[in-house]
Amino acid sequence: MVAFFIVWEGISRAHLIPAGKMPAFSTVVATLTICASDWEFIYRVFQSFFNLSLGIFLALFIAMPLALCAGLRNKFDVTFTPIIMIVGALPDLAILPVLVIWLGSGNVAAIVMASVCAFFPVYFTVREGTKDIPHDYFNVANVFRSGKIDTFRKIVFPAVFPFLVSGLRISYDFVWEVILAIEIIARVTGIGTFIDSSAHQGAIEYALAGIMAVGAIALSVDRVAFGLLEGRIRRWKE
Repeated sequence: MVAFFIVWEGISRAHLIPAGKMPAFSTVVATLTICASDWEFIYRVFQSFFNLSLGIFLALFIAMPLALCAGLRNKFDVTFTPIIMIVGALPDLAILPVLVIWLGSGNVAAIVMASVCAFFPVYFTVREGTKDIPHDYFNVANVFRSGKIDTFRKIVFPAVFPFLVSGLRISYDFVWEVILAIEIIARVTGIGTFIDSSAHQGAIEYALAGIMAVGAIALSVDRVAFGLLEGRIRRWKE
């Protein structure tokens, strides 16, 4: 990454690409510093992050019980999962115009679209984790007459949790791209519209600063939040 930034700075300083099309890396960092003190910029970043997070939370709320049922009940899995696979094969952004007509071009459409896109990684990873639970675990639970709540708390959830974290991590990385696309296409207030408007106005350094802000947030959450969770899971398995 450092090498990439050095090459970027060198190309810009050597004027191999016009500054109006590719400002220097140092210029973008300085612009980002200025934007970081602008409350409107901070609000746009927060709004995008809020829409993304709420969409993923809703996807988790819907996908988790369905995935558990699919992993534990073969008849439900055979009936329901093929439908999910067909719907998941549809282009995500192709659904956006329909959602805009139904819900309007606002934050609700962005949240729903984020939830739709995050549903599939969560569903399939949790379903796979549930199916991987050895059947002997449930036999032992039956021998000791464990209730459904105890079985879920002591057997199902600990086994599924690593898969759930992986599904959320995949969703988080993927939905960022979808959120930005939604904001640009549907004109939803957020960092996506800031990037788009800055690029159209010729302020490339501001557009790149917005992209860099998204990258910094996404990388920080991925490494800090999900990194810590996966580290604990790894120690628990060892």
